[in-house]
Amino acid sequence: MMPDEYKKRISELSEILGIGDELFNPIKTFSGGMKRKLEIVRSLMHKPKVLFLDEPTSGLDPISRANLWSYLKQVRENEHTTIFLTTHYLEEAEEADRLCIINQGRVIALGSPKEIKGELSKSSVVFSSNHLDALQNELLQKQISFNTVGQDLIANIEHDNIAHVIQSIATPLTKLEMHNATLDDAYLRIIGDSLEKQEQTT
Repeated sequence: MMPDEYKKRISELSEILGIGDELFNPIKTFSGGMKRKLEIVRSLMHKPKVLFLDEPTSGLDPISRANLWSYLKQVRENEHTTIFLTTHYLEEAEEADRLCIINQGRVIALGSPKEIKGELSKSSVVFSSNHLDALQNELLQKQISFNTVGQDLIANIEHDNIAHVIQSIATPLTKLEMHNATLDDAYLRIIGDSLEKQEQTT
């Protein structure tokens, strides 16, 4: 009895979320994750202009999670849907236009992901070499501070200076890894600063 367009929409969304084969089974046979997927299908059915999602990927398997975010990105770009999202997975907010971090009911940070991460202007760079003493001396000569962890030297270097530093190192390297600041890093710093301020006022 469903209109063809409605059937097509259900089929499209259920395939994206990986429940196409089970879609018409009794709901009581669905697992918690499958019920979550069904809720998402229902919320997207009518192509809303404003979409509220409360931890939408909670309980989803990695494939369904990746498919959902790929689809939501298309919805946002092609249909200009505004998406309000709450999530504990901060990597899901990396592409948000605007981000709000709330701690104990208080807004403690507000801005774009780039602005939230703004103070974390350095990247962690991991160096290692068969000539570790020479590498340590070279970093010290360049006034680059570092920590030693086993055979690795971990330095914090300004983003804009990383390429210059790497190109200038003469000691042969056996390892070179970079870790850019993430929203997780920013969150931990912001929460830490917030707790410190609370302790100072009590």
